[in-house]
Amino acid sequence: MGNHTDLAALLEFRGRIPDDPDGVLRSWNDTLHFCHGPGITCSRRRPRVTEVVLPGSRLRGSLSPYIGNLSFLRLLNLNNNGFAREIPPEIGNLRRLTVLKLDYNSFSGQLPENISGCASLQVILLGNSQLVGEIPRGLSALSKLQVFQVRNNHLTGMFPDFFGNFSSLEFIGGMQDGFSGPIPASLGRLRREVSLWISDR
Repeated sequence: MGNHTDLAALLEFRGRIPDDPDGVLRSWNDTLHFCHGPGITCSRRRPRVTEVVLPGSRLRGSLSPYIGNLSFLRLLNLNNNGFAREIPPEIGNLRRLTVLKLDYNSFSGQLPENISGCASLQVILLGNSQLVGEIPRGLSALSKLQVFQVRNNHLTGMFPDFFGNFSSLEFIGGMQDGFSGPIPASLGRLRREVSLWISDR
């Protein structure tokens, strides 16, 4: 069952990418086992996808909502491609996901509220896109967060005070966004030293 689910999810992922000039995803098909496909890493114990790593692959399209069916996924790295449209809310189904790297794309819309479902997230890189709106309150559930980077988007509102509850936090990057108001005093509660890069435009 898991085999079929992961294969179907990867094929749907490929189907949302009409522009693949280097043929990176050409071998994502029914003939080659998906665990041997470019950019794919599977668990050693079972044939389930744990990593999708395709940075700088010149892919252009949108991120399929079926990405949320890769229930064993721990790392998603699509940095420096041409992904556009919204980040699908189904990404919140990835409760094992620890690293989300979507830097340098053209994602639009808001950060999905139910990213809170990714309870294991430690690293979020969403910089240099077209994201708008405020940082959703749902992120307050990400108690393991270490790195949060959203620079060079169009985010607005006050920077949330709940970041002061993240005891593992090491880096916040929100430069060249549209944040308003003071830096939350709650960040002073953090026990470890945090690199803080927040500014408006």
